[in-house]
Amino acid sequence: MEALGLVGKQIIANFIGFGLFLWLMQRFAWKPIIDFMDKRREEIAGNYQKIDDEKADLKKIREEYEAHLAKIEEEATQRIQAAIKQGQDAAREIEEQARGRAQGIVDKARTETKRVVEQAKLDLKDYIVEMGIQAGKNAARDTLDESTHRRLVEKFVEEMGSVR
Repeated sequence: MEALGLVGKQIIANFIGFGLFLWLMQRFAWKPIIDFMDKRREEIAGNYQKIDDEKADLKKIREEYEAHLAKIEEEATQRIQAAIKQGQDAAREIEEQARGRAQGIVDKARTETKRVVEQAKLDLKDYIVEMGIQAGKNAARDTLDESTHRRLVEKFVEEMGSVR
C-alpha cells in the first residue's frame, strides 16, 4: 500500500474524519435540511391544494354567473314579450275605438239622411198639395171650399205614396 502512496494511519484518520463528518452532518445539517425539505414539500402540496380549491371556487362562481346571466336573459325576454303583448293590446283597443267611432259616424249619417229624406218627403207632399190646391182652384173656380179641397188633395197624395 505504501507503493500506492497510501498510508494506513492516514486511511484510518480519513475514515474516522469522514465518519465524524457524516455524524456531524446527520446530527446538525441533514435533519434541518430534511425538515426544511419536508416543510417545503408540504408547503408546495398546500399551494397545489389551495390552487385546486381556488379553481373549484372559480368554477362554482362561473357557473353561478352563467346561471345569473341566463336568468337575466330570460327576464329580459319575458319583459320584451310582455311589452309586445301590451303594445298589441293597445293597438287592438285603439282599432276597436276607431271602429266604434266610425260606426257611430255612419249611424249618425244614416239617421241624418233618413231625417232629411223624411223632411224632403214632407216638403214635397206639402208642395204637391199646394200645387194641387192651386190647380184645383183654377179648375173648379171656387166650387169647392179650401178645406174640402185640401182634404181631397191630401187623400190623392197619400194614395199616390202607397202606389210606390
